Amino acid sequence: MQNKMNIIHFPNLKNKRNKEREEKYTFIRDEIESILNKYSKIYNDEWAVVLAAGRFSSMKLQQIEGSDNSIDFFKKCIETQAKKNINQ
Repeated sequence: MQNKMNIIHFPNLKNKRNKEREEKYTFIRDEIESILNKYSKIYNDEWAVVLAAGRFSSMKLQQIEGSDNSIDFFKKCIETQAKKNINQ
């Protein structure tokens, strides 16, 4: 019984890294959305900012993840927005 008391539990680094990555991605997402909203107001042209951001993101994501994963990502984004509108 005393041997069990001497056990050292190592931190779960995988969970820590995942949490840090999630926090980083959330911060970057929120910061980019804030910048895009500012540009929309500065230029008084939300449509142009949306098209520019969408073009950049779709082209870069396709290069990194491929077409199928990119399309899946954008579908999920659209579904999330549709659900948000339904719940409002």
